[in-house]
Parts: sequence; C-alpha cells; structure tokens
Amino acid sequence: MMKYKNVIMFLILFFKVFTVFCDTLVNEEDRNKDGKTDRWTYLKSDGGFIIKSDNNYDGIVDYVLETDSRGNKIYEEMDFNYDGKMDNFYYYENGVLARQEIDSNYDGKIDIWIYLEKGIYIVKIERDRNHNGVIDYVKKYK
Repeated sequence: MMKYKNVIMFLILFFKVFTVFCDTLVNEEDRNKDGKTDRWTYLKSDGGFIIKSDNNYDGIVDYVLETDSRGNKIYEEMDFNYDGKMDNFYYYENGVLARQEIDSNYDGKIDIWIYLEKGIYIVKIERDRNHNGVIDYVKKYK
C-alpha cells in the first residue's frame, strides 16, 4: 500500500511541476471567418504571451511572437516564403530589436546575422555567403 501511495504522490508532484512550465491556451481566433482557427494566444507561466499565427490560412503556423509579462517583445519568427519552415528570427532586449537572423536561401540554416543598436542602427552584419556553415563576411559599422 505504501508503494502505491508513493507512486501517486510522485505523479501528483510531477504534474504540478510540469504544468508550471507549460503555456496555457487562452484565445483562439478565426480572422478570415472560414471556420478554422488561424491565431492562437498562450499565456506563459511568467505572465508573458506567445502568439502563433497562420497568416496565409494554409493550416501551418508562419508567425510566432513571444512577449514578457510587461508586453515587451522577446522573440519573433516568420516564414516569409510560406514553405513551412521559419526563415527570419528577431531577438529583442528590453523590447528593443537587438539581432536579426535570416535564412536567405531557405535551406533551414541561418546565413545572415544583423546586430543592431537601439533597434535601428546596424552595428555589424555577418554572412555565410557560400552556405557552408562558416561566416565568411563581416561588416562593422562602428
């Protein structure tokens, strides 16, 4: 009997801890009124949100936005060519764009890194021009 009690207590503890790290779906939208959900909003355990959207209404998420509890952007990703793979990634610090990463040839690998100051001034660009996984071009603007 004690063995089962320990197993039950473990399972209860596991699920309580697990749900702290899970995002809770709080809203679904059908923006084009076709009867299919195309935007999902999740509440994160820290009070921020994650929004996922299907902007071309093909059933595949092509935009993701993550915010902190104050509503500041933390991260965005976009699938510009709608091939089912994200190809542009945006990283924010205190809600200000700090870095953009781009998969310019849509092979699933980042090949352009853009570093910004104050969200608008380009500080540095790095590129992998021959797509071999090695940065072979660096341009600094400061």
